[in-house]
Amino acid sequence: MLGPLAVIESVRTRPVAPVAFAHAKIVHVMAGRSRVRTPAGERLLTAGDVMVLGRGVWCEAVPSPRVRAWTIYLDQEFMVRHMTWALPAEPERVLPGLHPAEWDGGAVFFRPGEEMLTRLEPLWRRMSVLPHRGGPDAAAGLMALFAQAVELTVPALLTVPSGPVPIISHAVSRLSQVPVVPEAERAAALLRADLSRAWTVGELARAVALSTSQLTRRFCEGYGVPPMRWLIEARTTEFARLIEETALPVDAVARQVGWADRRVAAAWFRRRFGVSPTRFRRHPAPVCAGESPCVLCRNGQCVRVVS
Repeated sequence: MLGPLAVIESVRTRPVAPVAFAHAKIVHVMAGRSRVRTPAGERLLTAGDVMVLGRGVWCEAVPSPRVRAWTIYLDQEFMVRHMTWALPAEPERVLPGLHPAEWDGGAVFFRPGEEMLTRLEPLWRRMSVLPHRGGPDAAAGLMALFAQAVELTVPALLTVPSGPVPIISHAVSRLSQVPVVPEAERAAALLRADLSRAWTVGELARAVALSTSQLTRRFCEGYGVPPMRWLIEARTTEFARLIEETALPVDAVARQVGWADRRVAAAWFRRRFGVSPTRFRRHPAPVCAGESPCVLCRNGQCVRVVS
């Protein structure tokens, strides 16, 4: 089972055929554009947009020409209960279709904006490196971070409030404190722009005019993980895109994102997606965070939605 939730970063440049999942999902567009089609119709998503889909609701996407997104896969009942606690009881104080009392599980869209999603991204990064099927400590960390993300998002879901807005109280911990750290953002941009480089903490620290200890501390403050751990996640995201979208050998893909040893690449890939790169290439979709088949999957094959 997937557990309460899983968070995956993805980059796509090729169309995604219609597919539905056994969990609800929330897609946050960080950069680029993508035209999506759901049972509700067609829509162009750009950076700053969010799409929510209930379980079993299909969606297809056509990047234009590239899109980067964070997707949260989560149990639908858990999501509905959590949003019921976080939002005002009166549906009229929430944007149309977004109040749990009104939502029927269909596709809904809203726009928190790029600035808001940029503030949320460090939370998702921290969530993505916690094991989805870990023990109590990992589960508690995921819940604290998700609650913090909900608290930050709630204002974007409201119409003009007529009074105080009850917002869920998130767990106050080191995990849920996400300051804006410009030095970490600059370092992350350098890493993302040159994934194939054999980066060291020292080289990166010099590039942003910090000592190695200062950089590590500031990066952990901003992203919850050290810079080299962040680099692994960014490489895994690009590795997955190239495995799915190109015919390059796994060795070549690994080298292109900065791993000289394909075994290292495969180990990190399996940790995130639950399958080997070769198996993922044979059946890139559907997977639900690498742990559950999609609801259209039958006997290892995906039954595509017919337009």
